[in-house]
This record gives sequence, C-alpha cells and structure tokens, in this order.
Amino acid sequence: MKNLVIFIFFLITAVLQAQEKKQEREEGIERDEMPSSALFLIEKIPEKAKRVRFYSETDGENESYEVKFNFNKSIFSVEFGEKGKLQDVEVTLNDKEVPSTIIENIEAYLQESHERYKIEKIQAQYLPLTPKDSTGLHLLVRSLSFKNNAPSNYEIIVAVKNNGNLNKFEMIFDENGHFQNKREIIRNSYDYLIF
Repeated sequence: MKNLVIFIFFLITAVLQAQEKKQEREEGIERDEMPSSALFLIEKIPEKAKRVRFYSETDGENESYEVKFNFNKSIFSVEFGEKGKLQDVEVTLNDKEVPSTIIENIEAYLQESHERYKIEKIQAQYLPLTPKDSTGLHLLVRSLSFKNNAPSNYEIIVAVKNNGNLNKFEMIFDENGHFQNKREIIRNSYDYLIF
C-alpha cells in the first residue's frame, strides 16, 4: 500500500511538471492536409496575404494545425485544434505596437522575477469571445484589424537568467499586461544542430 501511494505521488508530480513545459514540434504540410472544418476560415484569409504556409504541430500531448501568413506588414498565426476547431489567432508585434503601460507591467513582472531577461517575441493573442461564432470568422476579422482591437492576452517568449541558469519561457499576460501563467520551452535536440 505504501509503495502504491509513493507511485501515485510521483505520477502526479510528473504530470504536473509536464504541463508546465512546452516541447513543440512543427512541420510544414500541404493545404489539403488541414482539417476540412478549418478550410472555411482559411478561405477567408485576405487575398493580399503573402507567404501563406500550413503546419502540423504537436507538443507531445496535443496535436494542432496552424496557418501562418503575412498581411499588412504583420505576421499572423491562426491555430486550429486536432479536429479543425479554431483555438486562437496570434499577431506578432514589435515594441512600438504594444501600449507603453502594458510593456511597463510586463517588464515590472520580469524584473521582480528574474535576475536578467530578454524578450524575444511578443504576440497579441485573440481568443474566441463567444461560442456563437463557431466558424471563427469574427475572431479572424478582429485580429486582422488588431491595431483597433485590444487582444485577449499577450504571449511573450522570453529568455531569463537566474543563479547562472539560462531558460526560455512562453508567458501569458492579460490584456493589461498582468502575468497569468508560463511554460518552460524545452528545445528539441535538433535545435542545437549547426548547419
């Protein structure tokens, strides 16, 4: 009985730690490999969009699909679940596109929590607002005019240094720049290869 309790404890600990880590693997696919239920929204991507690419992605537990494209000098990522249901739309931003109060809140958190840090990427994250918009069309339109529409969250990729250790995290901040959660990014072994 004692061994069973110890085993369950270690199992729960391992599951909780796995949820706090992000180990993605992404590979390019053809348009026709996307889930059929995602194709309706894909057809609504503006004709002026450039470099439209399709991806399959796994984080070890979940599979998803992504469409990435450039539009009006910004990079967009539309993510679908395994069955093609829209999960979110992300827009890569530069520092000047994020309101200064939000950047100040994010940096205040990072300064309090880490010895040193470097923000590598900032994205505005748009989540579905209502279950009514099952196609995700409203969400896509909202994100395409992101300069006029506040996002649901900000997602940042940040490299941090604490006690001599370097780590990289994906962190989520709310629409006001207040910390919500983070996941450590685990690099795949092939990320270290030099070509």
